[in-house]
Amino acid sequence: MSDHDRLDQAIYIHLTIAGGPSKRALAGTGQSRRRERPSAHRIATEIVKAIRINHRIERHGVNVPDAEVIDLLAEELWNVPEVIAKNLVGIDANKRDNAKRTITDVLLAALTTRYECTFFMPAYRGMGASTANNNELMQCQSKMD
Repeated sequence: MSDHDRLDQAIYIHLTIAGGPSKRALAGTGQSRRRERPSAHRIATEIVKAIRINHRIERHGVNVPDAEVIDLLAEELWNVPEVIAKNLVGIDANKRDNAKRTITDVLLAALTTRYECTFFMPAYRGMGASTANNNELMQCQSKMD
């Protein structure tokens, strides 16, 4: 799987699990019944926090600040046509999936045309010892025996 495929997948997943109230506010179907610009910023922030775990976003080899990436994605989200935004929170699952795919493609294009996006595996942060630590423990135990 290429770096851009992984980024595409991450954006799609985190767009899907972004907060319902934020998505409804973006679509204009929330409490105020009109599109709310801050909702695009909230969704973009959720997406950027999630993709930064496994992706480097750089320009000419220099890491791009989160705020710049969030502003870019928020602007792209806000420019999504209202019909697509409404489909994102609609009842019809086919329209919802098409809207997620369309929005993901827009966000991916915005990121990949402006920045170099690279996938990487973060350091192990699980609850148990990593395999490296297990090897060290085994070596220590064999020395003690």
